[in-house]
Order: sequence, then C-alpha cells, then structure tokens
Amino acid sequence: MPHVLFVFLDGVGLGPATVANPFATVPLPAFERLAGGQRWTAEAAPIRQPRHVFVPIDATLGLEGLPQSGTGQAALFTGENAAAVHGRHFGPYPPTTVRPLVAEQSVFARLAGAGLPTGRLAFANAYPDRFFRFVEGRGRWTVTTLAANAAGVRLRRADDLRAGRALAADLTAEGWRAFAPDLPARTEAEAAGHLAALAEGHAFTLFEYFLTDKAGHSRDAARAAAVLARLDAFLEALLDALPDGALLLLSSDHGNLEDLSTKSHTRHPVPLVAWGEGADAFAEAGSLLDVTPRIVDLLAQTL
Repeated sequence: MPHVLFVFLDGVGLGPATVANPFATVPLPAFERLAGGQRWTAEAAPIRQPRHVFVPIDATLGLEGLPQSGTGQAALFTGENAAAVHGRHFGPYPPTTVRPLVAEQSVFARLAGAGLPTGRLAFANAYPDRFFRFVEGRGRWTVTTLAANAAGVRLRRADDLRAGRALAADLTAEGWRAFAPDLPARTEAEAAGHLAALAEGHAFTLFEYFLTDKAGHSRDAARAAAVLARLDAFLEALLDALPDGALLLLSSDHGNLEDLSTKSHTRHPVPLVAWGEGADAFAEAGSLLDVTPRIVDLLAQTL
C-alpha cells in the first residue's frame, strides 16, 4: 500500500512575482525543487509528469468575496463545496452549517469508510492540553481537528511530541516552551525525519502548517522570509527522507502570504504539488474540490 503524506500550508497562493511576494524574493531552493526549478508564483508553468505534478487550483469555489479557512479547508478536506453549503466564504473555524460535512465526509472519514483502519491514518500535529480545554469550553474545533476526531483518528499530545511521534505546528516546538519547557529543541530536519517516519507507518498522514497564514496577515517581510526559510529547510529534509513508494502532497486553502501589500486573503489560485508514486492522479485537478476524492480513489485501489 502506498504512503500518502499531505503537508497542508495555510494561506499560500500563487500570486504575481512582485516585491510584495516573498515567494518571488526569498531564496527557497526546496520550494523551487517542488516546482521544477521555478518560483511559486503565478508565472510558474504547470508540471504534469507521472511522478511530479505542480498545478494551480481554484480556491474561490464559484463564490464572490475572499476565500476563508473554515470553508476553504472544509472543501479541501472533504471534496465538497463547503462555501456553497454555507452560502459564503467563512472562517477561521468551520461554521455550524459545515461541521456535519467535515465530521462525516472528511478525507479521514472517507478513507475509513473505504476500509482503511483508523490506525493506518495519522494526523501528525501535537496539541497542548490547553487546546482541549478550549475546545471543551467553546466547542470551536478547527477543520482538521474536527475531521480527525470525528473519524476516530487520534489527536496527538505533548507525550507524542516528546517521543518523536508528532510534530509541533511550528516544527521546532519553540511555541511550546511557555507551557512545556522540558520539550527537547528540534531542528527543521529532525522534524522532517519524524514526519517521514510517521508517513512510513501509515497509509495516510496529514500535517498542518499555519504559520504561513499568520505571516501573511502580519504584512512583515522579515517575518515572512524567516517563516519561509524554516519551512524550506523542513521541506528539503522531508524530500530526502520520504519512504520508498511515498506520495507527497502539498496544497493550501486560500491565498495570503504571496501578497504582503494587504492583510487580507486573496482570490489567487493555490498550488497543488504531487511528488512521487501516483502523482499523475492529480494532474488534472482544477480546484480545492478535486484533492480529497483523488486521495481516496488512490488508496482505495490498493485495498
């Protein structure tokens, strides 16, 4: 059975190669490797090869306004037009109208329904205890945590992070220091090794990285460059550590970071990268709605 590893990058679009676009100005060798030697901009030519796909996909879903994380992620991870279900783009959390869709039709739920045991499905992010207290108090699940929890996929905690069975959202676990000072420091390469090992032990693994979206909202060029440099180092190590037969996917929910001239999201297309065994299944994807169905079809064929 192939190993599908999905690295989700929040708030990354393919925008014009201007000075406001850090993807056009910051040296990012791993990102360029994933785009066939090109910058991640609107000018990049699509790649459709048997083991390498790089294409722009639509995130607007036929609605006016700026795409948002709640409905955009729901669409990406279910294959259903969550923005149309709700009547407009909405975020950052999934609205009540969309939560049943995420709970019942997510990539995790669909893979489990196709016959994959939940033990073969992994959500790689670790969450501190305060996250669970927040959820219990306010019921505000994110799309990814709601999808995993509803499908019976284990949500990982600090002990998993200590043992190398999970990743911090910021890769190095610097953000955990305030409430878990005993956590060991990690490099981006070490985080990549842990994620590759998780992927090798599971049929489908998801990792969510949201600092890209936060950097975009900050409009701070130095912060954006630092986030992308760390992420690039992680991706370079991950590409070199992927297990044999693995398929690496990268995509996003909406544009943001590619235009630091505004704090808002954008209507730019987002990238879809497929790298490795089975990549050509994603060659003709046109929107957020086309990713999850292809993941399910690809893995269901091997059952």
